[in-house]
Amino acid sequence: MPPSEVPRSVTRPHGLPPDPVRDAGFPAVEQLRRGIVLNFVAHSFWLTSHEPVFQMDWEDDTCFEDNIQGEHLAVSFPEGGAVAVFYSTESSRNPFPEGSAPYDQSWFFRSMPRRLEPARDRALAQMYDLDFRCRNPSGAVITAAMWADGERFTAVEPWEDVYDNSGWALQTHLLPPEIALQEWWQGMGFPDALKWAAWSLYERRLASTAPVIPAERREWQAFVEAARGNPRRAIAAEGFLALVGITLDPFIVR
Repeated sequence: MPPSEVPRSVTRPHGLPPDPVRDAGFPAVEQLRRGIVLNFVAHSFWLTSHEPVFQMDWEDDTCFEDNIQGEHLAVSFPEGGAVAVFYSTESSRNPFPEGSAPYDQSWFFRSMPRRLEPARDRALAQMYDLDFRCRNPSGAVITAAMWADGERFTAVEPWEDVYDNSGWALQTHLLPPEIALQEWWQGMGFPDALKWAAWSLYERRLASTAPVIPAERREWQAFVEAARGNPRRAIAAEGFLALVGITLDPFIVR
């Protein structure tokens, strides 16, 4: 897929409201990292009363999200930078449909500093290749990518093109955190009276340099309430919270 063949973003029709994320330009690394942490915290509450309808993981410095609707995100956060890759079935760059243009993953990483290649490979290892296998970085399929050699992301193409070909992945993660939490909370159907607990965990996690922080008793009680009063069901949140360095001990009942 030579640069001349890479689809450009489509001009938004006149009259549509502005998109604050699309219009803001390339984000800071810390902005995306915090958005991902908030997403993990918010969705830990979902697991107290519902079956998972998404896949999320965070191992060492690399996280992965799959909304089970054909859109994936993987980000690796090495010291002093980051590499983020995206796949969306809705992108015109999706190489899976029959008759698609030849796929060239390397185009997305032209001009990326070589020191970021290991992080790139860790992120790509989370994505599917053309045979629907993971752990094949060189064959992984993506529709957008960006990297940061420092505090802010950049890419081989303008931000608008990265955003338009990343699907849902950046739409909420890069909102101001109060707005992002509100959108996730409304989508999950939890009462606003419990939202404070997710915000409290998020703020305390960001404020601490400890590898793991414990939930407070009042936060634990919010999980129990989200689990309709069942402490054993509230334990379902433990796995997601552990991925971002939060523990429910000593409140959990085995």
